[in-house]
Amino acid sequence: MNDPILTVTDLHKSFTLHHTGTMIPSVAGASFTVRAGRLTALVGPSGAGKSSVLKCVYRTYLPQRGTIRFAAADGAMDLAACDEPTALRIRARDIAYVTQFLHCLPRQPAVDVVAEPLVAIGAGRAAARAAAEERLRELDLPERLWGIPPATFSGGERQRVNLARGLVHRPRLLMLDEPTASLDRRSAELVVAAIRAAKADGVGILAIFHDPDLVAALADEVVTLRRPEAPCAA
Repeated sequence: MNDPILTVTDLHKSFTLHHTGTMIPSVAGASFTVRAGRLTALVGPSGAGKSSVLKCVYRTYLPQRGTIRFAAADGAMDLAACDEPTALRIRARDIAYVTQFLHCLPRQPAVDVVAEPLVAIGAGRAAARAAAEERLRELDLPERLWGIPPATFSGGERQRVNLARGLVHRPRLLMLDEPTASLDRRSAELVVAAIRAAKADGVGILAIFHDPDLVAALADEVVTLRRPEAPCAA
């Protein structure tokens, strides 16, 4: 328990506007550790690169510099340097990334949306659906909604489906980007309870919160990112 799951060291990410040759810095020297059963919160001003850090860990972005050491089930590796098939395998099996918005097929029932990560790593559909139902029950989504596409749900209901999908395979690392943004009080309380349960199960969590009360209530470590310097010519 509390072993390091993720160690990010001196992470830098920037984007180049090729038509002008201007480099836009996004992340400047981020360093932190996420441990099993603990939540590390990223805070800082708008433009400090908080979401970019999550996308670098998830390998949506490749950083220009730095290391992202991840303790996968089959050994440690640098997610900033490993090949794409390895990154995709680790992402499917060991990492869940929950954003503010639920993206899924338009007519897919909620229970299948939640079951999808388990099916993707080889679980049988019946077992995956049973695990999905358990997660949906924990998040108090009414059973009458399980067979309905989430596009028809309220924002709070959609976000509970989103978090249930992220937790269905009990990842080693759970990443959250403003998981309670725009939620009503009851939905936010359910999401917070699910985050606490994931911590108790030993899941390492890396999260972005703008609400300082949530940071105080949930975070074991707080990392403040600084806004990078102004754009420069490439």
